[in-house]
Amino acid sequence: MRRQQMVPVALLVAAVGLLGLGVVGPPTADGGIRITPGVPILLVAAGVSWWWRGSTGAVLGLVAVAVVTVASLGAGLGPDLIGDRGLPVAVARWVQVVGLAAATYALVQWLVARRSPVGTAGERPRRDRSKVLQVTGLLVLCGIGAELLAAYGDSTGNVGGIAFALVFFGALYGAPALLARELVRRLGWGWPSLLLIFAALGVAEAGLIDQSLFSADYGGYAGWEENREPTLIPSLGFSGYNAYSFIIGHVIFSFAAPVALAEAWVPNRARKPWLGPIGTALAAVAYVIAALFILTDPESRSGSPAQLLATAGVIVVLLLLAVVLGRRAQTASHRAAAGEVPLWALFVTALVFALVPDMTPATWLGVAIATTTTAVFGVLILLAARTRVWTVRHAATIGAAYLVERGLLAFTYFPLIGDVAPGPKYAHNVVMLLVVALAGWLALRGRAATAPPAERAALPTV
Repeated sequence: MRRQQMVPVALLVAAVGLLGLGVVGPPTADGGIRITPGVPILLVAAGVSWWWRGSTGAVLGLVAVAVVTVASLGAGLGPDLIGDRGLPVAVARWVQVVGLAAATYALVQWLVARRSPVGTAGERPRRDRSKVLQVTGLLVLCGIGAELLAAYGDSTGNVGGIAFALVFFGALYGAPALLARELVRRLGWGWPSLLLIFAALGVAEAGLIDQSLFSADYGGYAGWEENREPTLIPSLGFSGYNAYSFIIGHVIFSFAAPVALAEAWVPNRARKPWLGPIGTALAAVAYVIAALFILTDPESRSGSPAQLLATAGVIVVLLLLAVVLGRRAQTASHRAAAGEVPLWALFVTALVFALVPDMTPATWLGVAIATTTTAVFGVLILLAARTRVWTVRHAATIGAAYLVERGLLAFTYFPLIGDVAPGPKYAHNVVMLLVVALAGWLALRGRAATAPPAERAALPTV
């Protein structure tokens, strides 16, 4: 099917999903069929896109998709997708979502394709499928590192729940990780700037999106109050222990470790951009939809206006610091590197530094130990990167060590919510740990330990 023909067809699919939702959903007051407003919007947009075959028609179709998508988010999209209103409604909702996603892809691709270079024979350059696999792998690994590897939720061992979680958490964590990495690599910045952006994303997740940082009992998880109360700061409304656990946890497990591993899968692309205009647009849309999905949950409304405003201020400061460090990295001079840090020694050291914070109690002493341990290891990494040969494999080794530590620790406890049998629980742990081991093996295999000179010169800024 030609790209231009995909646009109206995808819009029609989305309209059919909405129509099905109206037919099987609640009837009108007089018992008639309820037709959602999105149906005529999408039908008109499909007709316009079919008739007005050009950029203008595609833009109008994209606007229609955006309007209907935003309107759908506040209409119980989440509960409908998981079947809270029955199978027919769930099917209609999934048809709608697939149609909207396909329409968005087709429309953006149509707009970009008109401006893309063509080959000498009039054919467009082929897409690098290995890059697609690399991006997809990162999305999956972010979802695993952020949520599934720790195995604390009631989806543990549930194949259907895990499948949904991989898609959803890939959008919630993998998409912003991709966008942050894309920005930093295009600007030629280093890991310090990237980590600060990841910290801003972590603060946004815990303080603005799910607002778990300010919750007294988020989601009914066992032990929430016991971990929160000893280091609660009443004037600020959050716990010091939770602040460290949530924000640093997101920085390391949701973003940095998966990115470090994914970059090492193809070392010659580690410092290069991965996304084009279509990928960037889809990542941004996926992140916004996933974030709004969480925001529409009443459980995620714990923060007061003052807390939310202060959180936004912290995010701005972190982003400004990322800009300052990024600009310095572009003009900094670097010393000649000495010998290479052995990967096995780095892995063992990282494993120990990852384990210490998880072994500390939920007290102010525990927070101090965890913070100090993390800060010391960060300084050691920076010194090693500035004075030794440092490649993408070294960064990947650290990321692998942290993910392995989290996966091993998950064997020592049962999920904090729900009733999960031992068999599925341990099977889940084993599978997730094997995925992490595979990701680590792909990153560290072979003898490509030495970075190219240009890359090596940039790496001390990591």
